[in-house]
Amino acid sequence: MGKDFKSLVTRCIYVGKMNDNAKKLKIATEELKDLGSNVMKRVKICEEQQQMKRLDKVQSWLRQADTVIKEAEEYFLMSSSSSSSGLISSSHKMEKKICKKLKEVQEIKSRGMFEVVAESIGGIGGGGGDGLTVKDSDEQTIGLEAVSGLVWRCLTMENTGIIGLYGVEGVGKTTVLTQVNNRLLQQKANGFDFVLWVFVSKNLNLEKIQDTIREKIGFLDRTWTSKSEEEKAAKIFEILSKRRFALFLDDVWEKVDLVKAGVPPPDAQNRSKIVFTTCSEEVCKEMSAQTKIKVEKLAWERAWDLFKKNVGEDTVKSHPDIAKVAQEVAARCDGLPLALVTIGRAMASKKTPQEWRDALYILSNSPPNFSVLKLLDRN
Repeated sequence: MGKDFKSLVTRCIYVGKMNDNAKKLKIATEELKDLGSNVMKRVKICEEQQQMKRLDKVQSWLRQADTVIKEAEEYFLMSSSSSSSGLISSSHKMEKKICKKLKEVQEIKSRGMFEVVAESIGGIGGGGGDGLTVKDSDEQTIGLEAVSGLVWRCLTMENTGIIGLYGVEGVGKTTVLTQVNNRLLQQKANGFDFVLWVFVSKNLNLEKIQDTIREKIGFLDRTWTSKSEEEKAAKIFEILSKRRFALFLDDVWEKVDLVKAGVPPPDAQNRSKIVFTTCSEEVCKEMSAQTKIKVEKLAWERAWDLFKKNVGEDTVKSHPDIAKVAQEVAARCDGLPLALVTIGRAMASKKTPQEWRDALYILSNSPPNFSVLKLLDRN
């Protein structure tokens, strides 16, 4: 009777340990799944939207994570049958296997916080922060270099925490922001723990901003979706208040209450930076920007040079009448670099005066957005 009782107690101890570790393994496995899903999401964005190539070490990690997750799930089934078998040796062996697998899952999980997940196919990789190099559609930035340089200098100044870029739509604000963001990411020793890019848009959604930041700082918590806005803000603040970050907010239409979102205000102590783009100078005031930078339209000479560069000199010189009409088409672009670039490329293959006259007619008689789309359809 005493021997049977001792055997029962021993089996209960092993089964208890096995069940405890099985629960820990299940939690760790679920967290690894979330992390893997997050990494894969970032990889897909880089590959599909930015034509980048995933890093070999990221691909290797994803394979390892997938393998260990499958093995762990098999262990869950094995532990269930082992605990019901009643054999001490079986429970003891299973408990040791689960402990080993738990350490393996935790080790792989610890290596999954990638700053960079992909590199450009041309060989220039992103770096830092969220690990995503925002795609810079290769438009020339004639006239924007000075603005980009000014924003860059502001990032190194101690007394400027919030920088606002403002100007009319299509003038190149996002291009400047993209250049600065990518330049920062390409410098591994940039001094920032996080480099974050958030597209805000016209319909302000604070919770969406919180979710984007949460993904990019690598905060994984399965209860996140059930948290209130205030709880989410507290978690974001808890992480960002201990780090130096650069936050890029694109397309801001109204004041974004960043404190309410959980973003610590930049100050001399944390040395963090917030840079945003907006069409309104008033929004710069509402966002308490210490530095406001107006992005101006291109002067005619630069606008014409940019237009010719995208159309191609051969096209402009292909017929005597085209050069004159081309200047009128360029003038209708009103010094906006993005319109200069888009329409110029759309007209690159048009080598008859009539096609150019048609383009001029469309630009003269249609809303700007419609004009660009129409030209692209005809291209």
